[in-house]
Amino acid sequence: MPKIQIFGGGIAGLTAALLLEKQQQDYQLFERQSHWGGKLQTTLRDGFALDHGFQVIQSAYPALSVFHRQGYLDDSRAFGAGAWLLVNGKKTLLADPLREFPRGLAALGHPSIKLTDMWQVIQLRNAILNQTPQSLFSMEKTTTMDYLQQRGFSSAFIEAFFRPFFTGIFLEETLDTPSAMFRFVFWALAKGKACLLPGGIQTLPNRIVADLNPARLHLSAQQTAVDTNNTVSPHRNTQVHYFSVDTDLGLGKFIALNAEKHGEINLLAVPSAVQVGYAPKNKHLLCVSMKPGSSNSPKPAMDSKAVHHAVEQLLGVNIDAQWIDSIQVNEALPTDTPYVYQTEKLDLSQNETVAGVRFNAFGGLANPSLNAAILSGEQFVAAVNSRQTTPI
Repeated sequence: MPKIQIFGGGIAGLTAALLLEKQQQDYQLFERQSHWGGKLQTTLRDGFALDHGFQVIQSAYPALSVFHRQGYLDDSRAFGAGAWLLVNGKKTLLADPLREFPRGLAALGHPSIKLTDMWQVIQLRNAILNQTPQSLFSMEKTTTMDYLQQRGFSSAFIEAFFRPFFTGIFLEETLDTPSAMFRFVFWALAKGKACLLPGGIQTLPNRIVADLNPARLHLSAQQTAVDTNNTVSPHRNTQVHYFSVDTDLGLGKFIALNAEKHGEINLLAVPSAVQVGYAPKNKHLLCVSMKPGSSNSPKPAMDSKAVHHAVEQLLGVNIDAQWIDSIQVNEALPTDTPYVYQTEKLDLSQNETVAGVRFNAFGGLANPSLNAAILSGEQFVAAVNSRQTTPI
């Protein structure tokens, strides 16, 4: 069997390496950066864990089963099923009416939320949960905004909840992302939970690497995959600011959305209120995620003092917060994926070189999700195994 070369130490490449390791196959994994995990990166500073972008693990993603079996997610902890809506210095909790009953009913006191909108949420939840993830991508092809309007949600509810909430996921404010992606993410949120691992998002790739043979791993590698496409793929950017605070600011385990149309902040979260390892003892970590930019229209960085002031305006209170760091995440999300559940079966004949079988574990995903990255790695290993068993 020719040597297997994996280029790219993100989740796709790590998944492939893990499966090959378990099968005792010969492989080499090359990563040009000095860290594993690709976009799943965490900076540790003075006892705080600073994720590069506000990132969670959707526990219901089907492809995560390979990591569940390894026990990598056993100590994950979840955000609350809902979000605070921040308007005019006041906050209202919009929570899943089924999971967070009776707290979920409090949102009916918000001026932008009608009983019909809450009923539409329940109807949408039931309709989507009755579908398989694959079927969610084969339904009508519209934008997310068109889909929400067709479902009968009021403009006020879309502006107060759906736009800020899914801006944080899709990293675009107009909700032009195909509705297939919205349905899949909504399905995952309704079926599972948005989770964190101890010590930051990079804990997941670190746990995978710990189960791999170090002799097969090459960081800061000079070897690169053959790439005939020299163009830079379009992408979306994000920026997060981190502050040390003494309390959870009354947010608890729920994220807080900027439900106003103005301002540069998209959401607030206190990950240390959800999971251990994000802040030192007797401290909390405040994550301020800004509205996203793109490769064509990057957003200028905000000064930390201006961010601090904007947070106080949103919460309607003065807060004692010490700035820790600001992180700009370029190429955070690709925008050129086909938005399908899984790409077509991999043809290994296009991945063969004189050095062996090559897996370019970057780009080419079915959609911009952790689920798709895992499936990409699994698909490569399945193609390798199929090639071994195919008669010549």
